[in-house]
Amino acid sequence: MTLNVGQDFKKRWLNAPEAVRQTFVDDLNRICDLLSPVTDIQNWLNNDQRQMQIAQLQVEQAYADLKAQLIEEARVRKQLALEKALAEKRAQQDAYNQQLQQDEIQQFKDQQLVLQNLRQHIDIEISEYSQKYTKNPDVAAIDYASGQFRVDESQITSELESVRLRLELEAETLIEQTVKAFRSKLETAAKEEIEYILSNSNFSAEKK
Repeated sequence: MTLNVGQDFKKRWLNAPEAVRQTFVDDLNRICDLLSPVTDIQNWLNNDQRQMQIAQLQVEQAYADLKAQLIEEARVRKQLALEKALAEKRAQQDAYNQQLQQDEIQQFKDQQLVLQNLRQHIDIEISEYSQKYTKNPDVAAIDYASGQFRVDESQITSELESVRLRLELEAETLIEQTVKAFRSKLETAAKEEIEYILSNSNFSAEKK
């Protein structure tokens, strides 16, 4: 006589929890006891009903434990995947911040170069402007003793200093605006990263 245990018995047997397999083995042993000539049939029937109830509870508990284990393993896999995604996101954000910082530094250097060139250009114009008003006239027919055509040097110096001061203030304002813009971009990037971490972590679920 061939025992029919159904298709894929080996696979199902190996995938079953240890407690379930042991329960099936105990059932087979009881059946073997029934086949023995010395077995008290009535006593076996009374004992079999009780053993079947115990076996059913053991099977249900074994599968409940297996389900809990599978859920925990899935949770761990999900947590690891989330941590990996967050690490990749953080690495991308760090790279973006580094690139942003390099861009800001390069822009700052470019602006400094522009301001330096502008200052040199203005210095040249100031020098030319000064020479224009300090050069002795070639025509001697004009009477300068009256003071009508005399230019006050202190006034020229004051105007030149005013121009220089205005340019320095504009340069400082431009630099301050650049620094503020860079800080604002960094704060925005940090806020986006924090919101991403909170929205993809278990913290929000635990608070609920």
